[in-house]
Amino acid sequence: MGRISRIPKEQLLAALVITLVVAGLAVLIPTVAQRLAQPTATPAPTPTPTAPPSAVLLPDELERDLAGVMTIVNDHTFGTAFLIDTQGDFLTAASLVDGSQSLRLIDNTGGTHSVRVIGIDATLGLAMIRATNDGTPLPFGDPATLQPADPVVLLASPKVANLRQSTPAVLTQRGAMQLTLRVDDLPGNLGGPVVGPGGKVIGILTLTGKALPINLASSDIAQWRGQTGTVMPLAPIPGTLVLRGSDTTSSPTAGPTIQSVSPARASAAQDTLITVQGSGFIPGAMLRVHFVPLASPNGAFDGLAATLVNASSLTVKVPAGRVVQDYVIQLTNGDGTSTSSRTAFTVTP
Repeated sequence: MGRISRIPKEQLLAALVITLVVAGLAVLIPTVAQRLAQPTATPAPTPTPTAPPSAVLLPDELERDLAGVMTIVNDHTFGTAFLIDTQGDFLTAASLVDGSQSLRLIDNTGGTHSVRVIGIDATLGLAMIRATNDGTPLPFGDPATLQPADPVVLLASPKVANLRQSTPAVLTQRGAMQLTLRVDDLPGNLGGPVVGPGGKVIGILTLTGKALPINLASSDIAQWRGQTGTVMPLAPIPGTLVLRGSDTTSSPTAGPTIQSVSPARASAAQDTLITVQGSGFIPGAMLRVHFVPLASPNGAFDGLAATLVNASSLTVKVPAGRVVQDYVIQLTNGDGTSTSSRTAFTVTP
């Protein structure tokens, strides 16, 4: 009897195990089958890097253009001019020429050339000068071929150490009378050519971030080429102009020199008498002390009542109300010889 009762229990246990195994398989098989049936996920493609935009100028085009971009110096500052023909005619900004008592052109070797003013169009902000030079004339382009967001380049003389010879720019607006640029320009870039593809000039920088379309210059150029113009006295080289490899050119040793100024700061709220120390000071009717902004095209002024104490000292009054900024001092001696110092003078609030 006991043997017979154990048999059903063993069979029941075996049946239970088999039932559990079958039930587990019934759950697993559909899941495995579903996963096997699903396609393998396709890996995301690696994005192809966007190619950078092509350079506006090819290296040989840039080299050719820079051979015709020079530096123009007036009574108190410097800017840029560029050659447009083989007769030595240059275009520049009218503000660099109009009202100036002296000018000079500095080529890309550091050499100085006398300047003949041929024409000034104050309405357009354009001027043409003539100088003896063997540079390469820049070709003209058509501003109408460019659209907003197109890249262009602003050029400056490669001889000037404190300007980039080529500054990237973007045309943001093209009007009939003006091109608006997004560009990191400096006062010394004024008068410089704005060039597009092929190294062709499409504009002239006449204001910060603003250029005159080159096609508007054609009628003035045609009229001015037949004129002889007026030869200007040589301008002194400003202390703010630094030429590569030409320290003797940018810091003349002949004539007067300026060594110090005391006090070196003056309040814009009142007149201040200062003393300038140096050497080679000469009395005369042309004695003049001029203050030139160090980093701005605006705010230059003449000191009042310049008085010679001796050959190495003079006094001058800085009038109240001057622009608050740093200046360098430019001295014109009594006999007309000039020098510009690198000594900073500051007008404070």
